[in-house]
Amino acid sequence: MQLALDIAEREKWPTLYLYTDSWMVANALWGWLQQWKQSNWQCRGKPIWAAPLWQDIAARLEKLVVKVHHVDAHVPKSRATEEHQNNQQVDQAAKIEVAQVDLDWQRKGELFIALWAHDTSGHQGRDATYRWARDRGVDLSMDAISQVIHEYETCAAIKQAKRVKPL
Repeated sequence: MQLALDIAEREKWPTLYLYTDSWMVANALWGWLQQWKQSNWQCRGKPIWAAPLWQDIAARLEKLVVKVHHVDAHVPKSRATEEHQNNQQVDQAAKIEVAQVDLDWQRKGELFIALWAHDTSGHQGRDATYRWARDRGVDLSMDAISQVIHEYETCAAIKQAKRVKPL
């Protein structure tokens, strides 16, 4: 949904034709959004799930006409229309995108831990950070530690200070 809105906005489409296999998304766009907005983003007195996301979608829909069509998710190949085939392709693309996002977050997590280990171990360099982390059961790659040391401003300042010769 967010990607479709991003593309429609970037390309300045007058209308977005959205095909979805999610009844939740279809119903939200067919009217639930307006009800949620009028009831302060609640349903039956309880906050709706992912309210900030739906609020963002509602704000974006004020500037764009969206036509929604529901597509059955799983049908036998013998009954599959072009819409169903397109839905399968989109599902596959979404799985690939999610896998890529997960990889990015895994890498960011490793860099965060490498930064913590390097900082906590006293900025003693790559090998010392690796040993310090290993001794505490933290599995880090030399690559992550090297990247953190290279990009960390404190380390750059320490290296610069070591290069300065006393008077």
